[in-house]
Amino acid sequence: MFLRYVIRFATVIFTTGLLSACGSDSVMSEPAQETPPPTITETNTASNLAIPDNRDVQHYQVLLFGNSHVSAQASLITKLILAGNSNVQVTAVNAAGGYLDNPVSQQRRLDILASKSWSHIILQAQKYSQSGTVSYPTIAARTWIATAKESAITPILFPEHPQKGRPDEGRQVHSLHQSIAAVQKACVAPVGLAWNKTLMTVPSFKLHSTDGNHASLMGNLLTALVFYEVITGQSADLLPYIADIAVEESTQQLLGQIASETIQANQACEFD
Repeated sequence: MFLRYVIRFATVIFTTGLLSACGSDSVMSEPAQETPPPTITETNTASNLAIPDNRDVQHYQVLLFGNSHVSAQASLITKLILAGNSNVQVTAVNAAGGYLDNPVSQQRRLDILASKSWSHIILQAQKYSQSGTVSYPTIAARTWIATAKESAITPILFPEHPQKGRPDEGRQVHSLHQSIAAVQKACVAPVGLAWNKTLMTVPSFKLHSTDGNHASLMGNLLTALVFYEVITGQSADLLPYIADIAVEESTQQLLGQIASETIQANQACEFD
């Protein structure tokens, strides 16, 4: 079954000049191709399996695809899961790879996906228009979701947090990923919504790094707390203080509370 999806993925055409998933309307160009490959068709994602429920596994094996926004997540997710339950095993791997439709990393990602019995996959770096005036293809995201479900992996879409001072972007990107999940069932982690709620509650919190785009340690922790609850089904609000994460105890507690409240108001997964 996995081989079938490898063959299908090998036919994907990736267009040039598409938008950065980091939230910019600047043009990003891909290497020119002399002979474009065949285009993947909608029939490749015609099956729409239920979301596999892996919340109670004894070995959480979490794979992450994306760009720089996922770089700190594997370590933090591991710490949070073990803090919540020291009796489980955790393997979290950042396979990076950039955009979900990146042809350069496609085969390597497929090989990694086939290399372990992953329980969860986090998918980030769907291209989107910051202005909201242009729609970009979501076929690669939907195909990764379908491929994961064929292998009983829980797919989790990662709508990244908004850039500093742009809360509407968080809602926009979340809605985009909800539209993907409406076509191909997947969990949608309400990361941007949790960031918006946090910054409304405590505007002084420094969730962004100095560039106003990437996350600080505090921001990455908030994102990881959302993923912790989506992955395990356990409340982030109940996690103990983790001393080796350099965020003070009261802040960790508040971020966990906000992550749980956001998920309660915006359910990430609809398991059949």
